[in-house]
Amino acid sequence: MSSDPATAALHLLAEPTRRRIYDAVRAADLPQTREDVSAATGVSRRLAAFHLDLLADGGLLQVDYARPAGRSGPGAGRPAKRYRPAPVEIELRVPARRYDLAARILARAVEESGAGDARRQAMRAARDEGEQIGRLRRSGRRLSAAATLDTAQEVLGELGYEPARADDRCIRLRNCPFRSVVDVAPSLVCGVNDELVSGLLDGMGGHDSVTAALEGAPPDCCVTVARR
Repeated sequence: MSSDPATAALHLLAEPTRRRIYDAVRAADLPQTREDVSAATGVSRRLAAFHLDLLADGGLLQVDYARPAGRSGPGAGRPAKRYRPAPVEIELRVPARRYDLAARILARAVEESGAGDARRQAMRAARDEGEQIGRLRRSGRRLSAAATLDTAQEVLGELGYEPARADDRCIRLRNCPFRSVVDVAPSLVCGVNDELVSGLLDGMGGHDSVTAALEGAPPDCCVTVARR
């Protein structure tokens, strides 16, 4: 296997069953046991364990051990091996491209410019991009609140936000697609996220009660989408 981390990760995730198992662990809110993953994917426990351990050995998953909830003391059984996503970012481009570096330079330039115009332009551009993406999903009629949440969750997933329904009124965004820039310009990135998602909701004709707001908590994205 290649010594390059991105190439090695690509090799691991190229196998369809292994990718499905990895996606199931990423989609879960809590660490997953082999039994959990087997139930979620329909893969046998033995095969799930094989792929989970390969992903852990490759640095894509982290492992810990814990007894099932409510079990302790003698007779509780051995602690179960659990898996959760490792905090890694994987990007492979041939030939190499450093869009993350370009984004950091541009974000720093806006953050340090000291002028409001650059920031306002960034927010306006984010809103416009969101509206354009939303219009591609517009059905021609105003969506209900429930349909707005369903459609937003689907589109935000395609954009890399890894949305998850906290309940029937709220969508958590468990990943910030611009995370590599957050440390350079956190307020700028959060504002761009807010405007992009708000523009998306407007562009797709979302219900007025469903809005984006800067209410996220680490390690989630700073934005949540909810019926308010």
